Amino acid sequence: MPELGDPAHRPLNNGSSDVGDVSWITPTVQILSSAVAFGTPWHTWQYVAQGKLPAAHKALSHAATVIAATGLDLITQPELLAAARAEHTANTAATPYVCPIPKDLLAPPVVRAAAH
Repeated sequence: MPELGDPAHRPLNNGSSDVGDVSWITPTVQILSSAVAFGTPWHTWQYVAQGKLPAAHKALSHAATVIAATGLDLITQPELLAAARAEHTANTAATPYVCPIPKDLLAPPVVRAAAH
């Protein structure tokens, strides 16, 4: 059984996000806002089609308002950002970020297809 502080103890999340690596280096937040009907499967045309509905626009507008208000709070109340950084440091101290990409790995060159 992994112990607290062991990277294997980290909770498993069945999703992924492009902020995953960043969140181990600096405090991050995300907002989830319901923009489609409950039960709509992800990555389907039904999900995409609902993105044009007024309910989706309302959800995104609400999310944008929350994000803006959070940013304003962090700018006008620097102690909030300091507290977030302190909490983040405490939470990640035992499990520091380890990049999964080897340092000596080079990306392959981009090869363009020949024009016909």
